[in-house]
Amino acid sequence: MSIGQRSNDSRLTRTATYALTVAAALLALQPARAQTVLPSDVKPTCTVAPNDFKGWFKAGNVTKDGAVVPANGLSFAPNSLCSFYKWSAQMFLWLTSPASPGAHVFASSDFFGVSPPDANNKRKFLPQDDNKLLSFAPAISLVDKNGRSVVTDSTGKKREVVNVTTASGNRMVFRDKTDNPVNVASIAVAANGKPLLLDKANKVLDVQTTANGAPLLRDSMGKVIELADTTVDVKGIQRLVTTSGEVVEFGQAGGNAALMTRGNALVYYLLQANDVFAYFKTGVVNSKFPAPPPAQFPINAVQVDQIADIAKNAPPPNTRTAFQDRVALAMELKSSWVEASTLSNPKDYLTITAEIPNFVAQGNDKLVPSGTKTVELALVGFHVVGSVAGHPEMIWATYEHINNAPTLQYDYMTTAGATATKPADGSGSWLFSTSGASTAPLNPRMTAAGPNIVAEPNQTIGPVDITRQNPWGTTANDTSNNTDIVSLNANLRTQLLAGDVRANYILIGAEWTDGAAPDGTNTHGTPLLANSTMETFNQDSDCFACHAGGMLGGLSHIWTRMEPLFH
Repeated sequence: MSIGQRSNDSRLTRTATYALTVAAALLALQPARAQTVLPSDVKPTCTVAPNDFKGWFKAGNVTKDGAVVPANGLSFAPNSLCSFYKWSAQMFLWLTSPASPGAHVFASSDFFGVSPPDANNKRKFLPQDDNKLLSFAPAISLVDKNGRSVVTDSTGKKREVVNVTTASGNRMVFRDKTDNPVNVASIAVAANGKPLLLDKANKVLDVQTTANGAPLLRDSMGKVIELADTTVDVKGIQRLVTTSGEVVEFGQAGGNAALMTRGNALVYYLLQANDVFAYFKTGVVNSKFPAPPPAQFPINAVQVDQIADIAKNAPPPNTRTAFQDRVALAMELKSSWVEASTLSNPKDYLTITAEIPNFVAQGNDKLVPSGTKTVELALVGFHVVGSVAGHPEMIWATYEHINNAPTLQYDYMTTAGATATKPADGSGSWLFSTSGASTAPLNPRMTAAGPNIVAEPNQTIGPVDITRQNPWGTTANDTSNNTDIVSLNANLRTQLLAGDVRANYILIGAEWTDGAAPDGTNTHGTPLLANSTMETFNQDSDCFACHAGGMLGGLSHIWTRMEPLFH
């Protein structure tokens, strides 16, 4: 999830309805053509043979926007990293295949929406059909196995985030020596290394301190949070840190960042799981499996048959006679969307009709929801996650639209066998940037705070310039992986027929383990995998930095919070 350019957009103070409606001034900012260009001389190290590619299509031949069958996870037998990347590509093409006129597989009744957490932090599976998708939200929280946001400091160390409430939340957390509440705008470091709290004018605040000289901090309930008498650097910004190592976040965590296009269109997010996942969870909760209960996601036909039996015996209206996607096994999906009417080239995007929250501006530092509206949404990012034979930890893959953001340079192998460097992308018609690729730290400009979207301290609502910092989910000099993924993208884009909108989406990478729970040492594939529309401010990490700590809960952040379909 991301945010935007640092310049103040005066339109925000002059409009009452905000940024998700058609406006000629915004459309003028959105040139028509996508521009991620793949090297034409990449060595074809990862490709799909034409006859095999035809077999991906339900009709047995490649057709424009044609229906693709899911990769068979039950018979998955990889012989290279490319096998995992090809699984990712086939699953994306299947999920975005037509399920009925005007609808797609991921929008069908084979998948469920996932509700936001309720007051008890529980979520529900939301039945969906071909006509309506549910539970779009303007942010996705990036959390670890403990359900807490994670940031990476300048040394590369992962740190959990602890949230406190500022004065804007009607609770003062710092007080001066006369016991008056104060607002802190930023953190600095004194000559002796101790933290300094600054106001908006960069004046040092004389706050109450603890015995070790650290600022005295209280959470929203008035409880003292023990701070260390030092700071840590997170993306170029000094942050307070607790004595147990957590980074202090004022207001909402960075994982709740909201994102806008360069034309000020909000990004909305959809979280889903398929029917195999939903009935598997229901069977575990209701003790429907032979003892001992399953401790990992299904990877074989026996397990799928057991899950299917649970579905067949479900009470109405949940009764299901068969899984159409049984070979896909258990899946989780995350996708990101912008309103199609804000694009000058919506036909270059996969679009759906959906109901979303309608946000309106309150000044230039807050958006508040005002009912809902039905709109056309355009797909900009897609996480594809699923279990396969031998890999209950799942394969974690992500796709992006080719017009999203510029990328930094990377190395690849040419057809002549030489190592070449693709230069960093320059400025152009990027959806999420007004400039070329940059190594500058990416920091949130606004976050979701309860039902609202609020600007960060000293910021206004708006976009930031985004760069894809690890173009193919790995280091710039990982020539082998870069070559494989660029090669596969180039190969499939040439085999898709002209006009197939799916050719405008590219695989960024995929990762998995050796079949065991992620432990930080057993990651395979692309170990710096991030989607610029979903992990915008956490691109120095990867999927397993947060999705770890088990083979059900911890691995899947929704697993422990999901209510069963029935009892």
